[in-house]
Amino acid sequence: MKMIFEIRDLKHATPATVSRAGILYISTDDGTQWRSLVKSWISKNRYSQEIMDAFQENFSKYINDSLLWLKINTSSIVPIEDMNRVQVLLYMLDGCLNEKNTSSPEALEVAFVYCAVWALGSSLCIADDGTDYRKLFSEWWRSEWKEVKFPSRDTVFDYWLDPKENVFDSWTKSPFFFSVDYDSQITPMTQVTVPTPETCSVAFWMDSLVKMRKPIMLAGPAGTGKTQLVNGMLNQFEPSATMSATINFNFYTTAAVLGNTMSIPLEKKTGSNYAPPGTARLVYFIDDLNLPEVDTYNTQSAIAHLRQHMEYEHCYELQKMSLKNISNTQVVTCVNPTAGSFYVNPRLQRWFATFAVSLPGSTSLLTIYQTFLDGHLKNFSDEIKGQSNNLIKAAM
Repeated sequence: MKMIFEIRDLKHATPATVSRAGILYISTDDGTQWRSLVKSWISKNRYSQEIMDAFQENFSKYINDSLLWLKINTSSIVPIEDMNRVQVLLYMLDGCLNEKNTSSPEALEVAFVYCAVWALGSSLCIADDGTDYRKLFSEWWRSEWKEVKFPSRDTVFDYWLDPKENVFDSWTKSPFFFSVDYDSQITPMTQVTVPTPETCSVAFWMDSLVKMRKPIMLAGPAGTGKTQLVNGMLNQFEPSATMSATINFNFYTTAAVLGNTMSIPLEKKTGSNYAPPGTARLVYFIDDLNLPEVDTYNTQSAIAHLRQHMEYEHCYELQKMSLKNISNTQVVTCVNPTAGSFYVNPRLQRWFATFAVSLPGSTSLLTIYQTFLDGHLKNFSDEIKGQSNNLIKAAM
C-alpha cells in the first residue's frame, strides 16, 4: 500500500517516520502556483483575444512585484499566502467584470487595478507600533503604478468603482452608504448598523462575494463591529431564498459538537444528501473561529471538520460512520487574532477572502454617535435636540 500525506512540517513525526519518508517540497518562491491558477482562470473565460491578452499582461505587470513588496514591507492581520491573495483577486474580478469594463484593454485595466488593490490589501491593518500598512501600501501603489490614477485625496481604499461609468468615486457616493433613520423606541441599538466609509466598503465586498458563494473572513480586535457587519448583511437577505445560522465557537467546540450544530438547519433530501429546506441556500455565520482548543499536535478538530465541509461538501456521521453529502451551504466567519489560537490553520485560511476590520476613525465615530443620539432625542424638545452635537463633541 502506498500513502501520500500533505503536511506542513515533520514537527510531530517520530524518528522512524522521518527516516522512511520521501519528502517532495514544492517551492512557492517563483510564483509558479499562482501563475498556473491565473492561466487556468483566463482559459475558462470567454472574451475576445484582445481582452484575454490584456488579462495576462495585467497579471504579469502588477501581481508579482506587488506580492514581493507586500512580503518585505507589510504584515497582514492574519497570515495570508500569495496563492490566497491571487485567488481572492479572481473572486473579485468574477464579481466586478461587466460589458462596460471589458470593452477595451484600457477599461479592463481600471477594473483590474480596483480589484487588485482590494485583493492584495484587504488584510492589511494598523500594527501594534502604529504603522498603518494600508496607508503604506496605498502610497507605494500610487508611486509605482501611474497608468490608472486614483483621486489624490485619502488612500486607494477610500474609493469605489462605479460599474456603470467605470470611474472611481468616494464610498459615500456608493449605494452601500446611506443615512439611518433610527428611533430608540422602536429598534434596539444592537440591531442597527450605521454605514461609514470604512464599513460600507467591507459591506460591498461581502455582499458581492456571498452572492457568488465565496467564503469571507472578517478579522480584527474586539469591539470593531465585525459581528454587527455580518448580521447587518444577513438581515438584508430574503429569508425564503437565503437562510442563516449563527454558530459561536469557544474553547470547548469540537468536531462532534460542530457537526451536530451544523446539521440542525438541514433536512434530508434523498439517500445521504442533505440541504437547507426547499431551494434556499444556507449561510453559516461562524463567530470566533480561532477559539477552539489546540491539541498536543497543534491541530483543532473543529477547524478540520469545517475544512472538510467546505472543500468536499460532505462530512461523516460519527455514530453510523456513513457519509453525508451537504449542498447549498457557505461560510462567513469572524476572527479576533488577539485571542484563542491567534491564527487559523492555513489549509482553512486559504479559502477565505479576508478583510481587516479596525476601530473606526473620529469622523466615523461622530457619524455613529450622531445617528444613535439623534434617534434617542427624536421625541424631546427642540432645545434638547440642539444639544446633541455639543454632547458628542464633549464625549469624544
